[in-house]
Amino acid sequence: MSDTTRDIIGDIWLSKELTADLTAICDTGGRVAGTASESAAQEYLESRARALGGTYSEQTFTVSGQRSEGHAVHLVSTGRELASYPLLNCSSVDDVFEVIDLGRGTPADFEGARELIAGRAVLVRHEFPFSTNHVHRGVKLGLAREYGAAAFLIGNNQPGAGPVSGSGGTGAPGEIPAFGLSFDAAGELATELAFGPASVRLSNTATPGEWTGRNIFVDFPGRTDEVVVLSAHIDGHGLAESAMDNGSGLSVVLEVARRLGPRASESERGLRLALFTFEEWALTGSAEYVASLDDEARSRIHCNVNVDTPVGYARLFGLTAGHPRILDLLRRASVEGGTPVHPVYAYTSNSDHVNFLDAGIPAVRLIGGYNDDSAGSRLLLTAADTRHRVEPLDLKHGAIVTALVTKAAMN
Repeated sequence: MSDTTRDIIGDIWLSKELTADLTAICDTGGRVAGTASESAAQEYLESRARALGGTYSEQTFTVSGQRSEGHAVHLVSTGRELASYPLLNCSSVDDVFEVIDLGRGTPADFEGARELIAGRAVLVRHEFPFSTNHVHRGVKLGLAREYGAAAFLIGNNQPGAGPVSGSGGTGAPGEIPAFGLSFDAAGELATELAFGPASVRLSNTATPGEWTGRNIFVDFPGRTDEVVVLSAHIDGHGLAESAMDNGSGLSVVLEVARRLGPRASESERGLRLALFTFEEWALTGSAEYVASLDDEARSRIHCNVNVDTPVGYARLFGLTAGHPRILDLLRRASVEGGTPVHPVYAYTSNSDHVNFLDAGIPAVRLIGGYNDDSAGSRLLLTAADTRHRVEPLDLKHGAIVTALVTKAAMN
């Protein structure tokens, strides 16, 4: 281990700013994009980014969608209100729908019920999102639309964590209403369906709107014009503090930029800190950034190190899509720091790194835990995603590993 690496690890280990940033970010709330909560987080992050000492810049863009202002899901037979939450961009609705329970909601489940879905509300289940056999909520919602469903219900797979949230589309006209349910609510509805037909009344008041997204950047030049983009997303969900997803990632990348930024002039490649917003809305912020780059600017990006939920587990994993450059980075970081970074070879589209990958730029997402549903990330998108779920040791470990990977990429 080099003296420089030893100093970086020691500085991170002793840092008080790492946990202070997480606390301040969580204090702003869940940070749904376009809300006062996210604006408060943006103001704090701007001040922290400017204090890093690099060249500060911003990118703004316009996003349109739907904002829910009041909702309810009632079981028609009993009149009971079920614990629910409208997914982001849930459309307006006030109607009764017969329900069909598709269990997990795999493509095979939809195909098997193809003659029964049209005009009904489909009930599916949320899954642990970070595994090789996971079927993403967006895939299930897309299948519901394809098979003619009139509404979409997704039950939380975690007891005691309330309803699940997540993206429910783009807010475009004609999209079906989409709600998250709690584990118990989904179970109650499934039990009723086992004895015969069951219906729900879905209510949601949604107002169309336009919001301005703001990506934040800080640049630290290296010896060449190549750059490593170190990124995390700002926005979250309204059920809790979005602490793991992605307050932890924000505090980690600020800490890493604090340690590596001043050293960039001694490195082969520079460092660009990128804080993206509207990630929870179909990865819009990073998509806007990548789309703004011409071919020459893209060619200068050596890679993207995207930090999203680097806590909740004793080991960090890199979602690599099997890219040789990224696999080499993880190996070198593991050797240099003596802390393994475990590669996942599958192509994953669950965070901002995918927009870089799809543009031909090597990219990796660093995440705590993979293929193990005991990981803290099982509670993402629920009311349990609070600062108390982020262990200080996990946060330090996430920052150290991120620093090792980013430093390897810069040299």
